[in-house]
Amino acid sequence: MAYLMHIGFDNSSRLCRNVYYFEYKGIRYKLIQNNIRKWCDVLLTIVSGNPVRKEENRAYNIASEFISALSRENNSHVKLHYIGGGGVPDNFQLRKAKCSMRSFPRIPFFGHDVGHDICCIPQIETEEQRNALLLFREASSSNNDYLAFLFFWQILEIGKSNPIGWINKAWKKNRNKIRISNDQFDRLPLKKKSVGHYFYDDCRNAISHIHRRKAGKLRIKLDTPADNMRIGISTLIIKEFARFYITGELKLEKSMYLMRKRGKGFPTYVNEEDTNIFLGTIA
Repeated sequence: MAYLMHIGFDNSSRLCRNVYYFEYKGIRYKLIQNNIRKWCDVLLTIVSGNPVRKEENRAYNIASEFISALSRENNSHVKLHYIGGGGVPDNFQLRKAKCSMRSFPRIPFFGHDVGHDICCIPQIETEEQRNALLLFREASSSNNDYLAFLFFWQILEIGKSNPIGWINKAWKKNRNKIRISNDQFDRLPLKKKSVGHYFYDDCRNAISHIHRRKAGKLRIKLDTPADNMRIGISTLIIKEFARFYITGELKLEKSMYLMRKRGKGFPTYVNEEDTNIFLGTIA
C-alpha cells in the first residue's frame, strides 16, 4: 500500500496554471493551485517503502526546499505546512490524484501578483543555501516584524561570517547593489553607531533579551508606536542585506530549468549543463 501526501502551502504569487506536474530531486509532485480565498494550494506526492515515515519526511523536506526556491524566484510570500494523507493502491498514478484534503490559508494578506510560473528556480547546491532560503521564506511570510528580524539576522550568521563587520563592509562597498533607498536608510536611529552595531545591539539583542538588558542598553517597548515603526523599517532593511548575503556570500547564483526529458515521464528540474539532453522548457 502506498501513501498519498497532501502538503499545503500559501503563495502570494499566483501561477499561470492551476495544475503542474514535475520532478524535483527524485520526487514527483503534482501542484494544485486552489481558490486562494478559500483554501491553500497543495503539493501531492506518493510515497511507499518501509518505513513509510522515512520516505514521508524525505518527500516533505524536498518539497520544502522546492517551495523555498520558488519563493526566492518569484519574490513571493510562501508558507508550508503538512495537511495529511491516506493510503492508495501501489499502482496508483499521481496524474489521477485529486486534492481530497484541504486547509485554510495561514499567511496574512500581502496582495497577490499574477502571471508567475515554475519553469525556473535557483539551483540549491549546499546546506547553507538551503537553510538560508528556508529562513528567508519564513521571515518574509511572517506578520511579526520582531520574529522576522531575528530570522533575517540568522541568515547573516550562516557560514563563517561576522554579521556586524559584513554589514558595515557591504554597505560601504556595495551600497548600489543592495536594494535600500537613502530615504529608508536615513530613518534608522543610528546615534553615531555603525549600521552593523545598530542592527546587532539595538535590534537583534534588544529583541532577544527584552527583559534581560543591562543598564544603559536600549530596551524594546512593544506597546509604543515609535518602537513598532523602528523595528518595522529595520526589518525591511535587514531583509535586503539578507537577500544580498545569500547571493554574494552563499553564492546562490545558478538556476535550474523545468524541462522534459526525451521520452515519457514528468518534466524535471535540470541545471544548465544538462539541458542539452532535454527538450524545450515546460511552460
